[in-house]
Amino acid sequence: MTTKDPAMTPQQELLTDTRRSGFAAYKELVVGKAGLSTLVLNEFVQTVSSWMPGLPGLALRAVAYPYLFRSCGKRPAFGKGCTIRGAVHIAMGDGVVLDDYTTLDARGEGASIVIDNRVSIGRFTTVAAKGGSIELSAGTNIGSYCRIATNSQIRIGGSVLMGAYSYIGPGNHTSGSGSDALISSPMDIRGGVSIGEHAWLGARVTVLDGVSIGKHAIIGAHSLVTQDVPDWGVAVGTPARVIKIRK
Repeated sequence: MTTKDPAMTPQQELLTDTRRSGFAAYKELVVGKAGLSTLVLNEFVQTVSSWMPGLPGLALRAVAYPYLFRSCGKRPAFGKGCTIRGAVHIAMGDGVVLDDYTTLDARGEGASIVIDNRVSIGRFTTVAAKGGSIELSAGTNIGSYCRIATNSQIRIGGSVLMGAYSYIGPGNHTSGSGSDALISSPMDIRGGVSIGEHAWLGARVTVLDGVSIGKHAIIGAHSLVTQDVPDWGVAVGTPARVIKIRK
């Protein structure tokens, strides 16, 4: 077995550092720099209620989970097995729906997630702000098994429809020099992702960091969006190309 320290991402290095206790690493992952009381409340609420199925589970989580967040509006719905990390940096409006096994993860200095009124997030979807900010505007519908993640910012406008298995926004590792490990090379951050209101992204769409998608735009299924798409544009392909303007 090798004894040389491997190359890894900064987050991986922080969480796997054996010089720190497992408890310290877990606290950093779940509540960041918040106090011990925040961790205790988080553990109690999620341990007692996250696993409970059916209507009793929904009712219990609707009462208990809002205490974890920076703010939470009226009548939220939290499905079974939801994972909430950095809840003190997450704000939610009225009528937000998180389906089973959704993950919200606001981690790192300056991280924040804002979910506006009546947003619906499908099961097994992850929304992760790692030192960045994510805003999901009112009425947006995120499909199942999606990943929305950023080190900078993501802004998704009102009533956006996002198909299942879509992947939005993370920066890429730079290629570095020939002797550097790619996993530990600096991130190439290009200002985040913006998606205008009423846009529709088909299933398995990938939108790279630095891209802006206009209002009422349509992105075809399985497309890789590497360049801006104008308002009312229809883009398809890998990489995606605008094939028409609808209006």
